[in-house]
Amino acid sequence: MTTISFAQKTLTHWHEAMATATGGKIFTTHGCSWAWQPARARLVLLFPRHAQEAGIRPGLAEGNRLGARRVEAWVNSGAPANALEAAGFSDASQISWHAGELLSPAELWEGRVRLGSDIPEASGADAKELQVANLWRDPSRAGLSAGHPALRRVEQATARTLEGDLVGRVFAQQALGGQLAIHGIAVSAEHRRHGVGSALLHGLARGMVNPLGLEEKSHIELIAAASPTSAEFFEANGMRLLGRGRHMVLR
Repeated sequence: MTTISFAQKTLTHWHEAMATATGGKIFTTHGCSWAWQPARARLVLLFPRHAQEAGIRPGLAEGNRLGARRVEAWVNSGAPANALEAAGFSDASQISWHAGELLSPAELWEGRVRLGSDIPEASGADAKELQVANLWRDPSRAGLSAGHPALRRVEQATARTLEGDLVGRVFAQQALGGQLAIHGIAVSAEHRRHGVGSALLHGLARGMVNPLGLEEKSHIELIAAASPTSAEFFEANGMRLLGRGRHMVLR
């Protein structure tokens, strides 16, 4: 059974993979685990059980040395956050954890979904972050020990219209229990509520789990951290609410 604790681990593994794939690093400071993601100059503190000044202060100092422009903290809703608040962190949009098997889409989108990281339109940080889908294919360059969860398989799916216009994308990382952890789903504003997001989820599930059974349903559980604007989408696609967490930002 998927728990909030397990879901938190999947998000930790994703941020660690993103840091490693983009030339960043993973480090710890007195009970605090951090992921430095240089593509967006972002430093992320990952689910400290009891964050203390002794761990927060040196982590922030390292982030300052690296040139971090944004510092985030993901925190279990039951974990104490007094030290984080004292350091200047405050809550961003509340997150909700969702998990479950996909429902059949209410409507079929007339477009194409493909797995792959070759996206000519990508530039800047978006282009650099595409490397996360290649990290597991060449783990020797990661600098991580064999079997590190950040090296689990990652795929990206893109959605294009029949005319070839890119209108959506999403990443998925295979979790340690075989589930697919969904990250970074995005659909262009003019194509939302037309089934593009659902097509992306189904394309990922089919492509990563059952690529040859094109007409068969893939029975696999998906996990996602939802924002208030995306929670309804995940629930409509069959993912149940597990609980809520905290996403904090250093102001």
